[in-house]
Amino acid sequence: MLGYTATEVMNKITPADISDPQEVIARAKTLSVELGTEITPGFEALVFKASRGIEDIYELTYIRKDGTRFPAVVSVTALRDAQDAIIGYLLIGTTIPRENRRKRRCSRREPCRARSSTAPIFRASPLTRRGSFRSSTSAPSGCSATPPPR
Repeated sequence: MLGYTATEVMNKITPADISDPQEVIARAKTLSVELGTEITPGFEALVFKASRGIEDIYELTYIRKDGTRFPAVVSVTALRDAQDAIIGYLLIGTTIPRENRRKRRCSRREPCRARSSTAPIFRASPLTRRGSFRSSTSAPSGCSATPPPR
């Protein structure tokens, strides 16, 4: 979907690096106001809600290796160990079909997920930490990111 090999991205870039920088900055500002705390533009802006157990599905423009751009719906889930510590994040990006782009403009009152049946849905149980994934006709593409090794 993005044109990279696993070797080119694993432990080298974050999802923020393949996202439109202006949109990541705008997301950080919006979340800072919404949540009443300073959110840093970059990876933190993409996973902040999920790290606090808040469902997070949003639209973002991804940038392919060749520089072309495309809009995507992103669903973020924090991955936790048995002690409830975050061990990484799962970000699932799904392209928005061209004919649905105009219809999918989100407002603050109506979340993106309520407007489309084509976006994948991941639901994790807070008790079992297990989830299920449902997609429509096409398989989703995604990337997972974990914190850098210490």
